[in-house]
Amino acid sequence: MKIIHILIFLFLASLYNLPIANAKSEGELSAGMVNPGHEEHPSWFKVSFLDLFEDVEDATDNNKRLMIYYYQDGCPYCKKLLQENFSQREISDKTKKYFDVVSINLWGDKEVTVGDKTYTEKAFAEALKVQYTPTILFFDENNKIVFRANGYYPPEKFSALLDYVGSRQDAELSYQEYMTKVNPQPSTGRLHDDINSVQSVSDLSRADTAKTGKYTLVMFEQNKCNTCDELHLDILKREESIK
Repeated sequence: MKIIHILIFLFLASLYNLPIANAKSEGELSAGMVNPGHEEHPSWFKVSFLDLFEDVEDATDNNKRLMIYYYQDGCPYCKKLLQENFSQREISDKTKKYFDVVSINLWGDKEVTVGDKTYTEKAFAEALKVQYTPTILFFDENNKIVFRANGYYPPEKFSALLDYVGSRQDAELSYQEYMTKVNPQPSTGRLHDDINSVQSVSDLSRADTAKTGKYTLVMFEQNKCNTCDELHLDILKREESIK
């Protein structure tokens, strides 16, 4: 009987240990002590002490506004925002022109100061009812949130949103009125290879400019890029461009 009790105890103990072992493997940090799913933020994001009123003041002094970007590691739409939106020169330049961008971790424990109150990053998210990522908050010069973008916006809508808040159109029009006015069009979402004069060159050493007497033009492009669409569907098709 004692042997049976011991075997049952060992069996139950092994069951309790299983989740603990799994939790350890799932929670392990990647190389460099980085959380799994972490995406590097652009180097031009502001390094902030998370004193938000001070950040608003700094932005105002530079004729900008403060953009708070709430993210979490492993968030597919945060990755999409970074790789498909901020990777586009037009969008990144526009963001830098109009905003100071401060990123806050939805589950973070860093201290956030808002006037005479302090929060952790996650407590501040809870206070603002931020429930998913990405969530982007735009602050005006009076420390007020003038627009809240819940979830991912595709590049054409995100670019229009930057113009709306950055150029202070929020004082004149509602967001829906502004979007109806500008009517941003989605990109084709594809890489263009239908122009006869455009070739895919994997080895640039083969481009013999001495023989042709012409320069080699190398274009770095991506899908979901409105300016790439304009280049291929309009500019490169013009007679003067072909010549």
